[in-house]
Formats: sequence, C-alpha cells, structure tokens
Amino acid sequence: MILLQRSILGRKETATSIRLILSALVLFSAGCATTYSDQVSYLYGNRIFRANIHTFPAVITAVDGRSTMIGESPVRVEPGEHVISLVTAPAAGFRVAEHREIRLVVEPCKRYYIVAERENALLQAWKPVLDYVEDTGGKGCESSRSRPA
Repeated sequence: MILLQRSILGRKETATSIRLILSALVLFSAGCATTYSDQVSYLYGNRIFRANIHTFPAVITAVDGRSTMIGESPVRVEPGEHVISLVTAPAAGFRVAEHREIRLVVEPCKRYYIVAERENALLQAWKPVLDYVEDTGGKGCESSRSRPA
C-alpha cells in the first residue's frame, strides 16, 4: 500500500513538474518573440568590399543597450536613431578585444554593413565605419527601382 502511494505521488509530482516546465517555456518564448514592422532594416558586421585591407569584420553585440543573440546575423532593427555596440577580433599580439559604439540613423528597408577600420593591421585601435548601405525591398518596402526618377 505504501509503495503504491509513493508511485502515485511520484507520478503527480512528475506531471506537476512537466506542467511547470511547459508553462515556463511558453512564457519565455512569448517574451522572446519580437514583432517587427514591415519597415525593418538589417545590420551586418561583414565586409562587403574586401579590397580595403584596413577593414575587418565586426560583431554587433548590442543595439540600444539590448544584447543581440550570439551569432545573430543579420540583426534586425526598426527605423530611427540607434546606438550600436560592436567588437572585432584583437590585432596580432593582443588578447582582449575592444568594444566600440556607433550612432546610426537607420532608414526603413535598408541593409547596413558596419566594419572595423584600423590604420594598420598591427594596431589594436580601431573605429566602426559604415561600409555599405543597400535597399532590401520586400513586403511593405517601396522598391528603389519602382520610384520615379
């Protein structure tokens, strides 16, 4: 009888634990779900022009103080003024990467390529530079090709 009560009690506790875990996952995923407008723009840390030997790829670590996901590329942002935090790999002979920030006025439906620029590949000092901007097109975006000249 005692063994039977323990096994029944264990099943109830297990079922309760599963319900708690599932409800926590639902709440967590609802908190992570971010909706974006049709006017969303994208930030990349990749170099688009590789001929400039003084530019290096950067990683976007935060937008307006909110951290991005590890490996998130591109990073989605709404139009408006934003403060973007970046980091790039340390130069040869250094171990710690340095963070930088750039203020950027983001226009709707654009792709922004932000890179790290050094005066010399051996220097640790760098500055974030807007390398390239292009239209994204898509739903809710007015295509540059369809605009009258």
